[in-house]
Amino acid sequence: MWKPHTLLLIPILLSPISGFQIDAITAYNTSSPFPHLLPPDHLICPLPSSQNPWSLPPLCPPPRQSSSSSSSSSSSLNDDEEDDEDEDPSPDCIFTSQQFRSSQGLSVITSPYLASVLLPALSDTSLPPSLPPSPGPSRVPWKIQPLPGRGMGLVATSKIQKHSRIMLGYPVLVVRLDFINGGRYSSKKKREMLDEAVDRLGGGVKKKILGLARSGQNKGDGVILDVLKTNGFGIEVGGEQHLGLFIEGSRVNHNCRPNAFWRYVPSAMAMEVVALRNIQPGEEVAHSYAPLGYTHEERKAVLRQWGFQCRCALCSAPPAERELADSRRERILEIHQLLSKASDIQSSRRIDQLVKEATTLIELEELHPQLVEYYVQFAKAYMMINDLKNGRHYIKKADEMWLFYGGEEHENVEGMNELWATLEEAEREAEDD
Repeated sequence: MWKPHTLLLIPILLSPISGFQIDAITAYNTSSPFPHLLPPDHLICPLPSSQNPWSLPPLCPPPRQSSSSSSSSSSSLNDDEEDDEDEDPSPDCIFTSQQFRSSQGLSVITSPYLASVLLPALSDTSLPPSLPPSPGPSRVPWKIQPLPGRGMGLVATSKIQKHSRIMLGYPVLVVRLDFINGGRYSSKKKREMLDEAVDRLGGGVKKKILGLARSGQNKGDGVILDVLKTNGFGIEVGGEQHLGLFIEGSRVNHNCRPNAFWRYVPSAMAMEVVALRNIQPGEEVAHSYAPLGYTHEERKAVLRQWGFQCRCALCSAPPAERELADSRRERILEIHQLLSKASDIQSSRRIDQLVKEATTLIELEELHPQLVEYYVQFAKAYMMINDLKNGRHYIKKADEMWLFYGGEEHENVEGMNELWATLEEAEREAEDD
């Protein structure tokens, strides 16, 4: 199952593939009904070959007809899907860049418009110095090795410093979530399109993809979709959810008390794995597949989607220790809810106590990334009782935490800007009084 960010992608076959017809839509055909294969200002003809970001012509099989246009096809759509007259009529296409990131290669299955959103990120020349196209020849501080009873995993080979970047990776496959879950394409056609997307990357990359873990929970998915669901990371393209497959990043296993976290840089299509604390040689590098702060039973329910039962130190601890951890986590959530109604408390001292208690419990449970959310809640609580000094203090801390855990393009940039604006307006009003 895909890992959400709470905290994209053989010679061309011009004949039918396994019984279904694929139309080749190229970037050079400006009369195409799907013109968003290059940036709008590049839609001229003829085009210099250097401007074409895709190594092969995109392949765009037409989706099956909706019930509004064909009653015979309506029974094949999912029962929980409703027709939408405003639904984008464009197909999901296979886009491939075999030169992406030092010829690692990338295949994307998405709409032509969303593929156009990715174009600025495809060029290595647009990358900042901190994000090289490939990790380079220097020795990385980890190795991928078998773990007894747990498949493959990432193990530190030298000491990794707290907050240092452990791994940098780029996707080999990005697939629109609505393509996977929707009913516009049959299961058979989805399998064929996913197979073609991987085949276009070449045998070496395909072998690595097929070597990744699978859950085997839905035999009808086919091998590639099983690998993608088991190892994919949730990312956004143009505001729509996609699954991104990062081969080496997929080897980072789960732990309910992780020593690492991952963040995504949309403008570079880069995944970074970062150390939460010092990691010693021989220690496995792990992040959490489940949202931080969940209780034992809540984590079990989430991890069941990956088809395994966690046996980390926390989950294997004696019942009394697990119950203590659960009670702390429930109390942290309770404090969050209390602070959301700080205007009813109207006591700066009481809010101070709740903030201190929550911070202590988060530290004890090693849930440090949750401070991103809790610093925001602390700031809002103080602002509700007009304690603007403490409000500013925690907005600043929240901003710093968001930048660290999410990077400059983190998902709450707009929310933080709005919070700063609210604070500054309140400060101006206080000065006028």
